[in-house]
Amino acid sequence: MSAPAETEVPCTIIKAARTDQQGQSLPAEASEEHCLVLKLPGEDIDVSAKVGSSPERPAVLARREDAVLLLRIVTKADVDDIIEVAGIRLKAVAISPSYDRIGKLACHVVQAVGCD
Repeated sequence: MSAPAETEVPCTIIKAARTDQQGQSLPAEASEEHCLVLKLPGEDIDVSAKVGSSPERPAVLARREDAVLLLRIVTKADVDDIIEVAGIRLKAVAISPSYDRIGKLACHVVQAVGCD
């Protein structure tokens, strides 16, 4: 990520419910990562300038109830996974790549909503 490491915070990625080939539920897998929090639900912040460029970026701007996070390029997060950060549980609803000025993958932009 382009931001200094000291601005990153720990987060936990909990994989969405999955089943094996026989249809049996698999246990949830959790992994620890670091992320940069750009916006949490309820904040009225324009993060468009901080997100960078991405042809896959959602056309809809983040709403007030959304959170926006930046995850490292090696993240294990996928859409529908739960991300716990700063004591808040979020569900990833969109993940898109963000590139630096020379076109190299810089990070993943996660749009998420609060969940119980």
